[in-house]
Amino acid sequence: MRRTALCLVLAIFGPASTAVADALPGRAGSPGGPVTLTILSTNDLHGALDGIVVPELAGKGERLGGFAWTAGLLARLKAEDPAHTLIVDAGDCFQGELAVNLQEGLPCVRFFNAVGYDVRTIGNHEFDYVGCGPEAPGKASGDPRCALQKVLAASSHPVVVTNVRQTPSGRRVGWPNVVPWLVKDVGGIRVGIAGVVTPNAPRVSNRAGSAGLDFTDLPGEVHQAVQALRGAGATVVIVLAHVTGQCPRGGSMPGPGDAGCDVDGELKAMVGALKPGDVDLVVAGHSHAWLAGERMAVPVMETPGQGMFVGRARVSLDPGTGRALQGGVRVEPPVPVCRVADDASKVCGARYPGFAGVAVPLPAVVAVVAEAQATVAPICAEVVAEAVEDILTHRGLETPLGNLTADLLREAAPVEAGPDGRIHGADLAFLNQGSVRDSLRKGTVTRCDLHRVWPFDDGLVEVRLTGAEVQRLAAFWVDTVHKIPAVSGVQITRNRDGTTVVGTPDGQPLDPGKEYRAVTTSYLLNGGDRLDAFLGQLPEGRVRKLVGDATYRDAFARLLKARGRISAPGIGRIRTM
Repeated sequence: MRRTALCLVLAIFGPASTAVADALPGRAGSPGGPVTLTILSTNDLHGALDGIVVPELAGKGERLGGFAWTAGLLARLKAEDPAHTLIVDAGDCFQGELAVNLQEGLPCVRFFNAVGYDVRTIGNHEFDYVGCGPEAPGKASGDPRCALQKVLAASSHPVVVTNVRQTPSGRRVGWPNVVPWLVKDVGGIRVGIAGVVTPNAPRVSNRAGSAGLDFTDLPGEVHQAVQALRGAGATVVIVLAHVTGQCPRGGSMPGPGDAGCDVDGELKAMVGALKPGDVDLVVAGHSHAWLAGERMAVPVMETPGQGMFVGRARVSLDPGTGRALQGGVRVEPPVPVCRVADDASKVCGARYPGFAGVAVPLPAVVAVVAEAQATVAPICAEVVAEAVEDILTHRGLETPLGNLTADLLREAAPVEAGPDGRIHGADLAFLNQGSVRDSLRKGTVTRCDLHRVWPFDDGLVEVRLTGAEVQRLAAFWVDTVHKIPAVSGVQITRNRDGTTVVGTPDGQPLDPGKEYRAVTTSYLLNGGDRLDAFLGQLPEGRVRKLVGDATYRDAFARLLKARGRISAPGIGRIRTM
């Protein structure tokens, strides 16, 4: 009886089953059985060659990431099923350590090539290196994207981006190795991959680098890509999306029992416009968010960036159709790039479900990093100050290093006579928290440490604001931009009723009619965090660029050398009631 039934099944389904087995070989020697596609991802690497100091997560290992360690972990995870594993990146490798910045991103592409990435997209900071090589002050570059195209041309893998077009022609960019989307055969699985970058890119990067480009509508571009990919026979579709999208918890690690969150921003709008079955997975970047599935129609994954974690998702496929099974897309907890195992740590021990053991550096990438760092060794030998304790930063409301940064900004302004005839410095300072990229460790602080912590080459700007304008600026930043700045000389209070109030450090209200001297960066004046919508409305006479230091980092080096020893400022400048 059983033999007869088996013969009947083979007679009816034999040829089709054989075809599927050829197209979708099963795992572990089970042809035609269930197939699982694994996607490994990185995002927002930001040139963190040696990783990031995060003792609150890593424990006694103190650091997470580092190009060589991230590469080693990716290689080990891929080795679990090399035929059915895809390695992708969601953009923003530019802007990081000095060795990466001076070589205008070339160490990034050497890393990607050595690891063997399958495909990646670009991020907003890929537009930061204007031209090729040092630019003469005040002189426009002949090709503002020369450095970017040099990196793209050196890529041994395709780069997908569909929503960046030239003006006024409206044609998609024709850069080396760049395509709007592609279909890749991964062990017999036809995987379609498209890439998009935030339309807000010119406001959150060097605007000169994106001159002449139009960053177009995300939902429309993704819809067109999906139609093309499905039409080309893709049974699995993945979107690499370097776009805004954050949880209420921000970049913080989910707590026990956290079942995901409602993501906002461009990511929410893009996913909300998709039809069921359009896209199987979104690999996101840009917001440095901790996303692992979330409560969305399409599973989304993103890591906090800088190579600290590797994203991992698994897609269970129907062997008959090659499409994802119902509920078959599973985003796993991000895998930490740990250098040391520590069961007492949050992520580098067995109690964290994503822990996959200690990463072992990949020799090929060790060589890439060593070559890059050798180019800046003389600069790294320059001692700037001595930190008497760790001065830490992390993605959150307020950090000691963010406060130190704001204090240094305020201190960088020259002292001068005020309306009252007294000689004094700036009254306050403010900047975006995202300008601070790593922590300062106890001990010697070198010039290279400053580049690692403050990688951006922005100038110092003084703006004169009335107390009422300071209040409106803070409310705009918090309520409209949805970010909390780092500040010095003032205190920001976010009340339960949703109002934002700015006062003096001791809690007194600002004089609404008094004019205050404030120091910030040229990045914000020129539209970073959308602040040109506010700062650009000020009368010309109330805004001036401060001369004497090429960048605010150079000003910090001067001030820190004068101090000699530095410590962590207290926190309490940002309050919630």
